[in-house]
Amino acid sequence: MTRLVSSRAGRRVLLMAGCALVLLGAPSTAAAHAALETATPASGVALKAAPQAIKLVFDEEVVPRLARVTVVGGHGPDVAGSLVVAGSVVTVPLRPGRADSYTVRWRMVATDDGHATEGAYTYGVGVKPLPPGPASGLGVPVAPELLAWLEFVGVVLTGGLLTFRAIVRPRLLEREGGARDGTVAVWAGVVGAALGLHAGLLAFLTGAYPIVGGGLAGFVNTEIEPIRVGTHLGQAWTVTTFAWLGVLMLLVAAWVTPAKRERLLGWGGVLALGTAFGISWASHPAARGALALIADYLHLVAGALWVGGLLALVILAVGARSLSRPAREALVRASLLRLSAIAVPIVVVVGLAGAYLVLREFPGPSAIVTTRYGVTLLLKTAAYVIGAPVEQQPALALRRRPPDRAEHNRPEPEDDEGEQGHDAEPVRPTGIGDVEQTEADDQAGDRGSGQ
Repeated sequence: MTRLVSSRAGRRVLLMAGCALVLLGAPSTAAAHAALETATPASGVALKAAPQAIKLVFDEEVVPRLARVTVVGGHGPDVAGSLVVAGSVVTVPLRPGRADSYTVRWRMVATDDGHATEGAYTYGVGVKPLPPGPASGLGVPVAPELLAWLEFVGVVLTGGLLTFRAIVRPRLLEREGGARDGTVAVWAGVVGAALGLHAGLLAFLTGAYPIVGGGLAGFVNTEIEPIRVGTHLGQAWTVTTFAWLGVLMLLVAAWVTPAKRERLLGWGGVLALGTAFGISWASHPAARGALALIADYLHLVAGALWVGGLLALVILAVGARSLSRPAREALVRASLLRLSAIAVPIVVVVGLAGAYLVLREFPGPSAIVTTRYGVTLLLKTAAYVIGAPVEQQPALALRRRPPDRAEHNRPEPEDDEGEQGHDAEPVRPTGIGDVEQTEADDQAGDRGSGQ
């Protein structure tokens, strides 16, 4: 019976793992950058006389020292003067210019989340304005969504897998199959930590590039320290980098000290889950208040535990191959029961956090199905909600199984006293401790027979 349940559970785990990986391939990113709300003169307008200043109003406050605005005609120099920034309003005095089509190109950094946005529009003086020309400088050929996806995969491999494994993994493996199982877990954690560390560095550089602007040489020669200290992007990257280095230190310590390996791997997983806060801190919900930041972090942690848990079960299955059949059956039973105990809370956290983010981030209900972020968030939440009953089925099958069914199939032992069978203690369900005690008794019996 246990073998049948474990086979069905294995197929369900693989199915859920595949669905989770497909959903993870579409990273969810909300749009909460500093967006231009109004501009004076407006885009596409044709003026009879040159304006004395340009006024740009954004929906969020911007960092004054990182604000950039250029106003360039078709064949002339930049006529923009020194910027005056007051919260979310940027005023640009203009030097006198001739009749021409002028391109206003701006680059702003939001005060609260540290993300840079840029845009351009044109207006004409005495002529019809032309469309904006391409921006100068070298772009960064790395999609921020790809880097966010890689950072999350690092959290899954290290934080979700190791933490979930520490919760679900029975102690039976520590005695019989723990060496191989622990080695696989250490290497999975190292790969995840290295991936998260490097993806975070590239994400910081990619986010800092539009803040600096210009060509690649200008970016290399720019002092990064104000961006690292003065923006959420830089602050989150700094904290996350030190956290990943701490995770790597714990993994190395787990490798060289087998006696304390499981404890060190568990703490490394917890610290790796903490790095997900850096992802939330550097992302858009940080601009929406502390509650949205916490909800986004809980959403990431619950998702990492879910996917990492599926991978942890695969590693446990590999480690259980070397166990005896009774020990392997007890391992399957204990793992599935522990999994079912924490699967529902994880789904509840994912659902509540996702619902709050939907209500907090989206302007209306229609955005759930009309935006990429809303559709992805909806699909993820649906996958978790559907997956919870699927993961509960093997555990429910084990609970419905009569605990003494296997004992009833065994012949009654004969005794000389006759009434001993009526006074015997009731049969207890087979568990991890029972398997360990049975194997210890068998070994003692073998030694007695040899003597």
